[in-house]
Amino acid sequence: MADERQVSRKQSQSQQRVSFTDPILIKNTEGLHFEVLLQYIKRSAGDQIAPKLIYYKRAQGAFRVGFPVEFTLQHDEAKELKRVLEEGLAVAESSQDGDFLVLRLDGTGTGLSGRDPKAVGKAIAPLVANEDVLRALADTEDGAELLRGVQSSVRLTELSLAIGELRSNLQGSVTAEQAYQEWCERHGWVFGNVYAMRDEVRTIAIGDSVDGLLEQTANGFRDIFELKRPDMEPMKYDRTHKSYYWSRDVSMAIGQCHRYLDVLHEAAANGLRDHREVVAYHPRAVIIIGRSNDWDEEWNRALHGLNARLHGISVMTYDHLLAQAEQLLKTLQG
Repeated sequence: MADERQVSRKQSQSQQRVSFTDPILIKNTEGLHFEVLLQYIKRSAGDQIAPKLIYYKRAQGAFRVGFPVEFTLQHDEAKELKRVLEEGLAVAESSQDGDFLVLRLDGTGTGLSGRDPKAVGKAIAPLVANEDVLRALADTEDGAELLRGVQSSVRLTELSLAIGELRSNLQGSVTAEQAYQEWCERHGWVFGNVYAMRDEVRTIAIGDSVDGLLEQTANGFRDIFELKRPDMEPMKYDRTHKSYYWSRDVSMAIGQCHRYLDVLHEAAANGLRDHREVVAYHPRAVIIIGRSNDWDEEWNRALHGLNARLHGISVMTYDHLLAQAEQLLKTLQG
């Protein structure tokens, strides 16, 4: 069968809004005859197609046997048949049995509603990992917009999952400092856009290792973050003097950070000995400790006041860290 054919559309003599083509032969053998007559119907929303399918058997190559089978498809039925045939032909090319995810390439939808997200992800992963596909998408306006949307969606999903993990740890009364250490190492963005990235380096001098170093976005200088357990008490209240004060655990952490800041300032003023890219100049430290989920406004105000009296060191709770992460996600979601 030829790849190209000329199609002539003619006005119907009996129906003003209808035009048609000459019969298009699909198959014609000694045993059967199959043809399609394309009919076009004028509608206010645009012309629609109504193909008429005609099929009958032959005897001895010339005589028709029985009555021909004729039926006409409506426009929507023709479109659905086209979709089914296209999908079927695409599956046929695999030459294998199994479950297939057929994606539309005409921008009319993917048919993913109700599908198992894991199965969809598994099916799509090889496609989006193909460099040729990605380059082809990037070369078109719609494709580039799609890639930006996918990247944004993936990033927002990553942030949402990370926040869910932190919230789950706190609600599940996970107190192991290592769990939060690993979480912060994976999600340095939680400290805000004032920091560009987290360093792998933790040893700042012989015998002195910090929980983490953060690179400032503005100048590249490093700051320190120090983690303590979420079941430690950040502050206490002195009923006699009607004042708030740092708990023993926070006081010890402040002293610890004071030493780390002195050591880091001296050791990394021109870059650490084995990591010249790690530079610190009058570094600051953030201590994360305890919970504040049951605090009222007065306790939060007290923490702010105590922090205001510190220099180069600030203290926050894990609930404040969680709130900071949630606010960042809301901002990115617009």
